[in-house]
Amino acid sequence: PQDFNIDRFFNAMMPWSDVVNHHKYANNYDYNKAVWLLNNENLLDNGFMLLKEDSDLYAPTAAIYYSRYKDRAEVDAYFVEKKDELQCVVGDNHIPFGQAQNPKVWDYADGVDTIKWLTSN
Repeated sequence: PQDFNIDRFFNAMMPWSDVVNHHKYANNYDYNKAVWLLNNENLLDNGFMLLKEDSDLYAPTAAIYYSRYKDRAEVDAYFVEKKDELQCVVGDNHIPFGQAQNPKVWDYADGVDTIKWLTSN
């Protein structure tokens, strides 16, 4: 939400701060931080993870993009706009938490029934 306190997220991530001790991760963290600082990008940094307000879906390693919103309708409109780029949406009124990697037989990739497609061609 527009008024969400981002410190809550940073605090929740602190148990994973040791990830920055992995040299390849640390290289990505340092590189992206340097590039964004040189470009005067607004970013938040907690010493092992970068947060940048950006509506793009694909953030680089060691970074998370986030977007603020006014209401649920704005979020739903974003999902519709990005529907061809999203694999799934997890959360209330969508795929339940913990089930994104447990698809049902009738959950077709890209909405295509593969068996029906194979047998019709």
